Amino acid sequence: MDIATINEKAKQFEEAYKLRSMPIGVKFLEKAADAPQGTTFPLRDMKKHMALCQAFSYARMKGMTIGLTTQDHWCWNPLIGFGNVECVPGQEQFDEVVKYLGIRDKAKAETFFAHFPRLPLHKYEAVVIAPLKKAAFQPDVVMIYAEPAKVNSMVRSIKGVTGDYVRSIFDGIDSCVYCTVPSFLENEYRITLPDPGERERARTRDEDVILTVPGTRLEEFFDSLNLGSPFGGFSDAMLDCELDFPRPPFYNKLFELWGLEQGEDWKLG
Repeated sequence: MDIATINEKAKQFEEAYKLRSMPIGVKFLEKAADAPQGTTFPLRDMKKHMALCQAFSYARMKGMTIGLTTQDHWCWNPLIGFGNVECVPGQEQFDEVVKYLGIRDKAKAETFFAHFPRLPLHKYEAVVIAPLKKAAFQPDVVMIYAEPAKVNSMVRSIKGVTGDYVRSIFDGIDSCVYCTVPSFLENEYRITLPDPGERERARTRDEDVILTVPGTRLEEFFDSLNLGSPFGGFSDAMLDCELDFPRPPFYNKLFELWGLEQGEDWKLG
């Protein structure tokens, strides 16, 4: 799928799902000089540092294209997760991080952090984040911030084409790494819970969760949503808590087969 098609599909998707912020594309660059023209590097262009979650926010809420090199980051975990710095067992910096993971047993904390998601050390000089509908690059991963009901709808669509679950591992911190690195490395869809830093410093809503789509599976994802269909997208209609409510016809067929009482078929539209 070329970038012009991705841009257009992203616009349709944003409208169909009534998203409150723009889906964003993330690209890891081996050379920072390859960043698209117009990319804002915080330290160079704003004379400030930026946390990765704030870069996500600037892209999905302000529509900016943000680039971060090692010097731009203002939070420790993406520096480690993106391979910008070394932090392995036996080093003082590894021991320092282990103190603050919220795991009481030191040995368990060390084992946990030794398996923290990481890109190869020093392979990528920069990461670039942009709204998907205007990104000038093929994304490595795409991130969608949305309410659980909307993500649920997307997950059901994904299952429809993959015949499989969306699998995730949940932690209460470091969401910026968990929603990027594993999907990039493993080519898997993933759901992530935004961490406190996202809420406190990057304007993420309490009710938001993150769905990550690998860049190589974007065509599959957009096709799964059936955006060109009258039923493509998300309906936020709220139904009354009605008993003996009308149901899809196959419900009544099953109940008939089981010898149970049937009811009214629902009428859509």
